Amino acid sequence: MRSRSVLKLSSLAVAAVLASSIAQATPDNLLSPADSALPPFSMSDLGGGMKGLTIDLAAELSKQIGQKLNIDPASWSAALPGLASGKYDLLLAPVNVTPERAAMLLFSEPYLENDFLFLVKKDAPAITDPVGFKGKTIAVNKGSSFEAWVKSKAEELDLKVDTYGSGADAIQAVQSGRAFGTLSSLQAAEWIGANNPQLKTSYRVRTGAVAAIAFPKNNPELQLRVSNALKCLKMNGVLPAIYEKWTGAKLAPTSPTVVVYEGIGVKGFEGYKPDAPKPVCK
Repeated sequence: MRSRSVLKLSSLAVAAVLASSIAQATPDNLLSPADSALPPFSMSDLGGGMKGLTIDLAAELSKQIGQKLNIDPASWSAALPGLASGKYDLLLAPVNVTPERAAMLLFSEPYLENDFLFLVKKDAPAITDPVGFKGKTIAVNKGSSFEAWVKSKAEELDLKVDTYGSGADAIQAVQSGRAFGTLSSLQAAEWIGANNPQLKTSYRVRTGAVAAIAFPKNNPELQLRVSNALKCLKMNGVLPAIYEKWTGAKLAPTSPTVVVYEGIGVKGFEGYKPDAPKPVCK
């Protein structure tokens, strides 16, 4: 029994070492973190690897830039510190663009909208205005921007706000009937609505915010290469196809997942360059 346990532990140790070596940045490849529990962007698959929008994006960008882009399974809380320390070359998972972050990071052009979307039970009435939530109980992830938005409307709409330790717990509250709805990111809610038979998407909160790929401030060369590759994936329809594959949602022609912008970076934010070499697509 002891020998079996030792063998099992040894196998696990070898697997851990192999996984670690795969997710190392070398002169021949690039490294980005991705949370293994962040659908539809990145999640564990049954084969021990990862799948999701971010994983597919990494594979397609690798083809365009001619350089392998590896993924390191890591929590989102480790992403920005890892980029700052040099552990990571870039952050492929969508980073919300803010003035504070633009002062510290370089960005690609926008490639996702950062709106919020409500989830409610399948048999709930359609809601096209926040007034439709008047008097309802809304479950939210504690400390999130979703909690802040709901609380900002609580007095006006007579909302009861229930906070939970995770987004999954907030969703469970809706499924069990303890809450009328929950608020999530646009892409996560679209994925859940398409994959959870008990829930559907409801009212969309338009924030006007966008997300982009982030780079260290000292690597404008990588910013240009990856940003132009991202433009190519928009122009050839690959990025919109990846989005629709993982969210089940059709994109509007005005979506930043579709629109190819002039220049490099996010217009209106520090680091934006209106004039940059045009992409050469593969």
